[in-house]
Amino acid sequence: MTYFPLSQVQLAWHDRAQAIANDVLAPRAAEADRTATFPSEQLQVLRDEGFFGIRADREHGGQGEGLLTTCLVVETLAKACPSTGLIFKMHVESTEIVSRVPTADQAEKITPRIASGEWLSTVAGSEAGHQGGAWAGAPKAAVRAVEGGYEVDNVKKAFVTAAGIADTYLFMATLREEGKPPAALMFQILEDDLEWSIDEPWDGLGMRANVSSPMTFSGFLPEYRKLNPENKPVDFFSVAVGTYAATYLGIAGGCYDLLEKYVAETTLADGRRMPEVETIANRVARAKVELERSRALLYSACSAWDDGRVKGPQALFEAKVAADELATFITGEAMTLGGGTAFAKRLPFERYFRDARAGMVMGIAHDIAVLNIARSIFPKPKAPAT
Repeated sequence: MTYFPLSQVQLAWHDRAQAIANDVLAPRAAEADRTATFPSEQLQVLRDEGFFGIRADREHGGQGEGLLTTCLVVETLAKACPSTGLIFKMHVESTEIVSRVPTADQAEKITPRIASGEWLSTVAGSEAGHQGGAWAGAPKAAVRAVEGGYEVDNVKKAFVTAAGIADTYLFMATLREEGKPPAALMFQILEDDLEWSIDEPWDGLGMRANVSSPMTFSGFLPEYRKLNPENKPVDFFSVAVGTYAATYLGIAGGCYDLLEKYVAETTLADGRRMPEVETIANRVARAKVELERSRALLYSACSAWDDGRVKGPQALFEAKVAADELATFITGEAMTLGGGTAFAKRLPFERYFRDARAGMVMGIAHDIAVLNIARSIFPKPKAPAT
């Protein structure tokens, strides 16, 4: 249930995602977390049901859906299984540019396979030196222009979701040429375009089933792997940030649903039902208010972005910050109200609690998102004209 007005198409996508979440993701989520098992079967169902092409244009075999619809789906999947939700989110982020403005070669050979679900894609963007929080201001690792393409020499990426499993990667790099400012580049690379290694196994505190291992890449990338060579307008970052917000909104919502059910059904040792203890009932009510507040912000931001009423990612940054804080707040409340039983891992709150922490450091880290908002509010003064 949401208070935000959704179209019949959006509700239909939500209901389809909810059915998969209930029947396929939720029953496997705890085991996938416990064993750190990549959710291949869960993703196959999403492939079969046409979800992989949700953002790809219809002319390439995709669904051509907006950001609000996409975030509805990501949120719904993440509620049931955060790892699966994040893997799907990374696929959507990775394929945004090649789905929006593919070159003729990419439109023929890559985009249709992504849109059909044949290929899973992910992002190779995080830098080893950023320590997973982007604290360093350094640009992406450098590649060198050579005849016909680019040389990639021992480029290390710190966290690559679906490492070694994905069929294609959004590969981010910086081109450095003497006498020119560094240029940001993105490539859609196939799994066999470069030599690569997985540098250590994934053993995360949370998001344990998504295989976010460090990887090292070397080799030659042909020019035709470069994305958007004509620099057409594509607001890639709003999609990336919005789907991150949806992931952590889903984690918060999934934990809240379990918390509400637990409180409603639990009787204390003195014979009182938990809701009869006003401090407990009030804390659950506060969590509900915060959940709806953050959901309204994300849905409103996505709707405004879809309609062209906002430009750039600031509204989505705000939603991401709200969702990060929401997920840590609600999962913390659940662990507190669950007491020792929750900390003994006898309740599912602990799994959501661990997964929620990733939102503070993952992708566009929480503090960096806040900094981007601050810079939008207080831009640097323009240099006086000479």
